[in-house]
Amino acid sequence: MDEYKIDDVARECGLTKRTIRYYEEIGVFPTPERSEGGTRLYTREDIEYLKKIVNAKEILGFSLQELVSYLSVSDAYKLHHQTYHDMTSRAHRRQQLTHMSEMLEEQLQMLRTKVEKMRLMQQELEQTQTRLDDFIRKFDEETDSQES
Repeated sequence: MDEYKIDDVARECGLTKRTIRYYEEIGVFPTPERSEGGTRLYTREDIEYLKKIVNAKEILGFSLQELVSYLSVSDAYKLHHQTYHDMTSRAHRRQQLTHMSEMLEEQLQMLRTKVEKMRLMQQELEQTQTRLDDFIRKFDEETDSQES
């Protein structure tokens, strides 16, 4: 298994070392293994998880609180997915599938809420742009009529 130091992880994820340590401190990112000397050692899975955090924060615009909630649901889903195959009872499997579906619905609802807020903000900006363009047009018309 390949191990990476924080410098490599920071460079690949586009984060600072300080940000990665902060994410660990507040519980957004799990604390990685350490070498005997205390150096943080990251795995490829850790790097992919950090990239997921970056995407949720930058692309989706999640706050840290939303990020923690989003990732906890994602982590729970992953755990349920892994344990599903170990279950022998059809009833337990059905229950597990239902729970996984509910968790995904929770994540989807978070995204729907975020998209709706973004849509409303876009609508407001477009309305402001239209009013400003109308004002500029009227201003130009008044200026042209005064110069004539």
